[in-house]
Amino acid sequence: MERYTCPRELLPVIESALAVEGYVIEEPLQRAVGGSRVTVMTRGGAVIALHEDLARDTADINVYPADEAGRPTILKELPRLIPTPLGKRRAP
Repeated sequence: MERYTCPRELLPVIESALAVEGYVIEEPLQRAVGGSRVTVMTRGGAVIALHEDLARDTADINVYPADEAGRPTILKELPRLIPTPLGKRRAP
């Protein structure tokens, strides 16, 4: 799993960019609970969960890639929420 963070207002742009890359929103997996919303997008075996908390200015994005090809390119521009494990550092 990889975790990213972004300003909450960028989520519609990220959803659109993921759709261009072939990801689709799993309607039954889109949930609003309290002040949060989780949207799940899939492409093949890859899963991306977009977590939006209306009480925060940032959103969390969890990526569960099926393989290296399942890593969406749009997320490479986002900051990491948690440090990358050694040996998996991304090039600047």
